Order: sequence, then structure tokens, then C-alpha cells
Amino acid sequence: MSLEFTNDPNRIEAGELASLYDGREDILSLFSKSMHKMFVLDGKRLAGAVRVISEGVETALLVDLKAFPEYGSDVRLQLLGEIEKELSDRRVMAFGSREDLEVYEDAGYGRCKNAWTLFREGFDEADYLPWGFRFENDFFPLKRKKRSGGTEASDDAHVPGGKKGITYSEGLGRASFEEVNSILTEAFFGRPHDVFKTEKAFTNSSYVVSAFDKDKPVGVARAVSDGKDYATILNVAVLPEYQGMAIGKTLVLRLSSVIDAKTVVLNTHAGAVGFYNKLKEYRRNKYVFEKHIPGERTENPLPRKEETGKEREDPEFTAFFRRNMMFTPKGFRFPDEYC
Repeated sequence: MSLEFTNDPNRIEAGELASLYDGREDILSLFSKSMHKMFVLDGKRLAGAVRVISEGVETALLVDLKAFPEYGSDVRLQLLGEIEKELSDRRVMAFGSREDLEVYEDAGYGRCKNAWTLFREGFDEADYLPWGFRFENDFFPLKRKKRSGGTEASDDAHVPGGKKGITYSEGLGRASFEEVNSILTEAFFGRPHDVFKTEKAFTNSSYVVSAFDKDKPVGVARAVSDGKDYATILNVAVLPEYQGMAIGKTLVLRLSSVIDAKTVVLNTHAGAVGFYNKLKEYRRNKYVFEKHIPGERTENPLPRKEETGKEREDPEFTAFFRRNMMFTPKGFRFPDEYC
């Protein structure tokens, strides 16, 4: 067996690709439109394929990882290795299935505990956790932001439209990319964001929604989609002083309502578990995986207090947060997965 990898869809016979994906005649078109794709050929015969939906900046959603049965998991592992060469310095999420568990674990992907999917009629219940499900360490206490009045911000989504006077816009409306970048930085623990990457990410996104308090932008969210099968929601961010007013909920649901894709997936940090568990439209997904593909760029250092006016993030807490709260241990299985 002599395998060859290619990202050129013109070398792929449409009938073979359709056969790999249960007879779907439109699958070659979806591959052609995907930002990244990889095929593996055994001689002239197709052996497997995978594709990636991305805005081309920092994140990517890897989908449709498949190989013909006679090639087993080895070919899928090799496909992951090849496609990752095109995803340097990206956070890669993978939407998979129960059959993919060991493949992704062997490839170094973490099994996400904080991934949700817009749950629709006809979805397989076995792929999702019950609405409101929490892992044991989801109850780890996190510091809460305080509103200007000194009271703790509630995460109750008690008003469907959010705070009175908040308006919403498809697209960024009147918001500048500098203002959007500031929202992302303040909402995500003060971690600095690159305004040029923010501009490219939002410009290349398929859908964007934003929230305003009069003329002041206070929240944003975006999504990247292939326009048919898959979409991923990203950068749901609300200024800390506006959190707890249902703005985040409204942004997510407005974005969900306009996305034209069968499967909508999002992944978030552990501190947002309570928020997403209250969205009855979404369910926690068992089979979303994640891996950071290293690159030449180094991560932005944590900001100094004199630069931001805020305390520097505690690196020990950050390490605990990422290690224990984002992923299940390698080899973890739910009871029904031992069948």
C-alpha cells in the first residue's frame, strides 16, 4: 500500500468521495469550498478525507474525518497529521463521533467538556449529555465580576431582550474593530487580543451580531460556517459591567437563528458552564475534541498591571483551569461507551 496525500479536489473522483460519505452527491462541492481539506489516495483510489472550516486566523473546526473501513484508524491518524501541517498556530476543534474517540486521543486531542451543540430534532441523544449536566469540577468557585453598584453580577438570563435600551445588529453596525478588540480583551480575563487579527477574523466570518447601549458597543459574537452542514460560534463576548443582563444569551440565540447549517457547535471556558447550561436550545456534546497546533509565534505574555490597571492573571490558576476544567482525562469514558 502506497499512500499519497493531496489537498487538490480536482484529483478526486466525485463518485468515490460520495461513496465514502454515504452517497452524498454534494460532498465534493463542500470540500472544494472548505478553507482546508486533505485527501489520501492509495494509488488512484480514494482511501480517506477530512476538511476544515475556518476564518483563517486563529480557530478551525475539523469535520468529516473518514476513511474506508479496510484502511482502519491508521489512515485517519495520518490524515490528521497531514491537515495539521496547514493549521500552524491554530486552536483546532474537531466534531467527531463515538467511533473517533481513540483516533483523536491518539492524535493528542483533548475531549472537550465545555462544548455545546444546537440541539435539533433527529439528533442522536447518545451523542449528547442531558440538559443542564455538570461535571464534578464544574462547581469549582470562580471569582465573579462586580457591577459598578458593588453587587455581584448575576448570570440569570431573566430578560429575553437583555437590559432595557440594549439594541442588536447583524454585523458590527457602528462598532469599530478597535472597540470590538477591547470587548474581547475585557471579557476574556484581560487577555490581550491583536486588533489586526480581530479585524481579519470578524471580516472573514460568515455571521456577526453585536449589541449596543445607545451608541456604545457592549457585546459581540460571530460564526464561521460552510453554509450547509457545520458552523461554529466564536467570540461570544460582553463587557463585564453588562454581564448578567441576558445580552450574551440574546447574542447566541440571534446568531443561532440566522446560521444556515445543520450542526452548530460552540466551545467555551469553564466559567461559562452555568450560562450555556441555561440555554435549552443547546446541549453539551460528548464528541467535540480540541488541540492547539504549535507554530512559530509565541503566545502573548500576560499583561502587567501597569499596562492594564488590573492584576496580572495568576499563572498557577490558569494552568489548573486549563488542565482540569477544559478536558476529560485521556481514556475517560461515559458508562454507555463501555458497551
